[in-house]
Amino acid sequence: MKKFEKNPKRSAYDVIIIGGAIMGSSAAWFLSQNPDFNGSILVVEKDQKYEFCSTAHTTSCMRQQFSTKLNVQISQFAADFVLNLQEYMVDKIKIPKLKINS
Repeated sequence: MKKFEKNPKRSAYDVIIIGGAIMGSSAAWFLSQNPDFNGSILVVEKDQKYEFCSTAHTTSCMRQQFSTKLNVQISQFAADFVLNLQEYMVDKIKIPKLKINS
């Protein structure tokens, strides 16, 4: 497992994300995968093992009923992303197959 640094390697970053649970990690990952972004990203998370982060305490529900078309589309994309997580990740062997109950 990769060792996490307690002190940032750089003195400045283009993007700093506070909180590395599902939203922070997702934002960092999608930004890093964007071919138009060439900057540096720092994710600040006090729980390095993600054992006590906010995502670990959810009911694992994905809300899909919204009043705006955009929010519905975002939630549909999120559900598809989780269902097909292994296809999106580079190291597919280490990515677990997630089970979603609908």
